[in-house]
Amino acid sequence: MRALLRCGFCASLLFAPALGLPQGRSGSQDFRQLSEQAAQASEENRLSDATALYRRALRLRPGWAEGWWSLGTLQYDQNQYAEAAASFEELIALRPDNGTAHAMLGLCQVELNQDGPAIKNLSLARRLGVQNDARLQHVVLFQTSRAQLRKRRFGDAIDALTLLVKDGVRSDEVVTALGMAALRIEPQHAPAENTPGRDVVARVGRAQLLTILKDFSQARQIFLLLSTEYPTYPELHFAFGRFLLDAHETDQAIAEFRQELQQNPHHVSALLEIAAVRYRVDSADGVRYALQAVSISPELPFAHYLLGLLYLDTDRAAEAVPELETARKSFTKQAQVYFALGNAYARVGRKEDAARMRAEFTRLNAAEKAQKQQPGSDSDLYGEPSSGILGEKLKQPNAQAQPKP
Repeated sequence: MRALLRCGFCASLLFAPALGLPQGRSGSQDFRQLSEQAAQASEENRLSDATALYRRALRLRPGWAEGWWSLGTLQYDQNQYAEAAASFEELIALRPDNGTAHAMLGLCQVELNQDGPAIKNLSLARRLGVQNDARLQHVVLFQTSRAQLRKRRFGDAIDALTLLVKDGVRSDEVVTALGMAALRIEPQHAPAENTPGRDVVARVGRAQLLTILKDFSQARQIFLLLSTEYPTYPELHFAFGRFLLDAHETDQAIAEFRQELQQNPHHVSALLEIAAVRYRVDSADGVRYALQAVSISPELPFAHYLLGLLYLDTDRAAEAVPELETARKSFTKQAQVYFALGNAYARVGRKEDAARMRAEFTRLNAAEKAQKQQPGSDSDLYGEPSSGILGEKLKQPNAQAQPKP
């Protein structure tokens, strides 16, 4: 996937008119000559000369947006990622709404292992819109998933890779990344070539790809064979359980999550998946799994949120309040957290607090709906863990349980 940027891609976009970057104009003969010489050097693939000439021209005219784009892409093409990032930052200062500039800055930051800023810029690029070139859009998605894997945002990585698969990308790199995301493996811990672990990653990745393509039968066969061949491989039963949730086979999914817990009783995500499946079906049973998750990882706000919902569903509103208050401290912009907390306050008689939470829910819910209309919008509530069952049951509040003042 990285090679897509090496095959003349940056050069093809160097002066792309679709970017909306203005041509430099100056009464200065020096600037005019330098800019012309820089463009010629670039066209002749004299990258070092072109870089130096653009630098000189930009010293004369630092507001020349097209020059910063040209310099940044030249530096990127020479693997000078820190220098390229600085150039794209200059461009963004001049053109803050240029999605392609944010994309290129994010790509530089991925190479510099600055994963948090990279994810932010790449996500912003998708919202603002990226140069109408499928190769760049694919690179942005793949590099986003690469940064998300390193940040252990495995569910988000699968989401980015899913968009690639739906756009027709089926490369070995994508399959491997899908396998690592499903098995919750960070890139630095990837199994070596020609090892059993590599075989598991590749086959799980294939099953994940088939799941995206809705070929559940073939994907299930892969997981069944793997669970027979590698019954104790870490995270395999968890990945199988997540697949079964996608296939709406919740009872079998719970069985796989329990298999994972037999090997690792402290597997917080498996505990939370079971608790989420039990929510509104047998919330009393779900409480014990969520309680165990909170006891293992008390710093995980999502665990407190889920435990609060389960308490609410079992008429234990007084116990739900502190859990949901803890979740709200981290999820300050998530409407559904305010919705649940408003319900809890109403049930314990705190009418003013309930009304305040209801008003904040209404405001944030409208903002979230507006953001979802934009491509590339992300949620920070479900980054990890997350699953189909969590999305179906938790992302949208129960319309029949409105918080009361």
